[in-house]
Amino acid sequence: MKPVALLAAFMIASAVPALAGPQIRGGDADYGPADHGQTPDGDKKGPVSRDTGAIAEDLRMQGKCDKAVPMLRLVVERGSGYQIAQFDLGECLLDMAKAQPDAAKAADMRNEGAMWIVRAADGGFNKAQAAAVLLYLDGTGVTVDPVEAEKWALLYHSNGIRLALGLPDIKPDVKDRLDTILTDLTRHEAQSRADAWTPPQLDQ
Repeated sequence: MKPVALLAAFMIASAVPALAGPQIRGGDADYGPADHGQTPDGDKKGPVSRDTGAIAEDLRMQGKCDKAVPMLRLVVERGSGYQIAQFDLGECLLDMAKAQPDAAKAADMRNEGAMWIVRAADGGFNKAQAAAVLLYLDGTGVTVDPVEAEKWALLYHSNGIRLALGLPDIKPDVKDRLDTILTDLTRHEAQSRADAWTPPQLDQ
């Protein structure tokens, strides 16, 4: 075989593995063209985004957290600025903990899930701030802390994105629970925590 033909055959063989499946590049998975009409789990449900976070969020909404979690972990490892993925990861872990038969593993999943939701809330994501209210009221993955719950309720109430989108405030039953628990003193403490809160700066 001539040298040129040998080189061409080698290049084609080298390209085959790259075409065989998703490639990880800088923490992002490339699932091919957006119009290939197939989701990462093999279901043919129309076009999907090339963005890992968007694909994972779709999987979470479909109840496929077992497939979404590995992808979301890739996204949150990028650092600051991925609050939606942090929130989705937290929600998935909390959902999966409900079906985990091992009590210790379920507790670990709840703790990690709460941690990611609070981190997203701390980054200013409105849905995470609303979720954090219930986390601290119920003690899901965190220590019960009504003052911290009220802090997040106040921050969600004044969240600029929530107001711009016209999203509803926290549910009346949640407000009632807070009203039952909080005193004037603890409300003042919650307001002080909310006033002192500032979202972290994004990594440069």
